[in-house]
Amino acid sequence: MYTYSYEIPKHMSMQDRLPLIDENGNIYCYIKKRKPRILTRIVNNLFSFTLNYCFEAVDLNEKNIYSINALKYRFKLEYMLTTPLQKIVLKRVREQLIESKYTWQDSSDTYVFLQHYSAEVRLFKNDEEIATVKLVDTRNSDELDNVIITLLTEDNVNLAGLTAILYHSLYYYNRHDITLLGKSFSLLDF
Repeated sequence: MYTYSYEIPKHMSMQDRLPLIDENGNIYCYIKKRKPRILTRIVNNLFSFTLNYCFEAVDLNEKNIYSINALKYRFKLEYMLTTPLQKIVLKRVREQLIESKYTWQDSSDTYVFLQHYSAEVRLFKNDEEIATVKLVDTRNSDELDNVIITLLTEDNVNLAGLTAILYHSLYYYNRHDITLLGKSFSLLDF
């Protein structure tokens, strides 16, 4: 298993770059906040249901690796994952009461990004779990949230960057929906 982490300030500005570091303290890429396209901003101001900001992973030379954008597509809100080679629309499916997943195809591989009931997020490739993301309990800290990314199969910096962008864009700012029920809530605990 390979571990990466990044820290999120409670109030992230447009100039903040969040370094994604490995367990040895080496920085591999940064997570940046940027304003979405003008049409997305207009839709968000009218209906308030898109991402307020887009997030992107950039390498040490500020070159875009991955980014997530919200867009209106056929009267439906969709999220688009942009890579250096292609743009992929993520399909969102509600799994259970508090669980949702995003799926997409890349070449012949099927990816699933699933929010688990324990507030852990998992990434699957062809039904094999390849990464997990967990927000470290930060009740004692008023300044920073710590996110831990664990790669289960291989040490791949691009996979860690992809997982960080997906988590940060799709789940981090929506996590309060599941934490109302408790950090490790399970329907089987009763």
